[in-house]
Amino acid sequence: MPFFQLSEADTGFPPAHFADEQGMIAVGGDLSTGRLLNAYRSGIYFWFGPMDFIKWWSPDPRLILKPADAGPPEQLSGYRPDMEVTFDQHFEPLLRQIQEAQNIPPMGENWVTEQMAEAYLSLFEQGYAHSLEVRHGTTWVGGIFGVAIGKAFFAEYTYSGTEGGGAIALSLLARQLQGQGYHFVDVQKPTIDTPDLGFTEMSRMAYLDLVKAACA
Repeated sequence: MPFFQLSEADTGFPPAHFADEQGMIAVGGDLSTGRLLNAYRSGIYFWFGPMDFIKWWSPDPRLILKPADAGPPEQLSGYRPDMEVTFDQHFEPLLRQIQEAQNIPPMGENWVTEQMAEAYLSLFEQGYAHSLEVRHGTTWVGGIFGVAIGKAFFAEYTYSGTEGGGAIALSLLARQLQGQGYHFVDVQKPTIDTPDLGFTEMSRMAYLDLVKAACA
């Protein structure tokens, strides 16, 4: 199936169900806040490598974590009751930790280009991106950041400073979001580098319905 070339002027997206077998739906456009918010609301996210075109994806199936289904962080390996958990206090330091960890050759599928980093920082400055940081003293245990729209949280990257730190951060985030009435945490596809915390796999069409309701 052919993919779409996005317009520089129009920040809209074609329907996500037009994605190909790998989940790619479009190329081009930019990483402006308006376009990114439209993408999340449309069940689409960006991912591309250094020196590559911007690529947009909507895979089938999709993987989510419903906050009520998440296992308690206290049961995860590496959890310590004296850890310091903060929200939105160290967004850029966490982002840079992730960037440093992911961008070591040979890079896998989760690199963070400077263009991506600038887009996430812009989303944070405008109140859409949020982070949860877990530290023990001056040592990073883990962290997670993503984008919140309505009652949907679109997770982008987890970070493990110590073994299991990313899973602990995701579980703590789910607990926080459950208290705020969030419907789900989107983890995109079944490749996130964490143990199964109670994930739900669903078809793209079911996911799009969930996104529409949560972002309303």
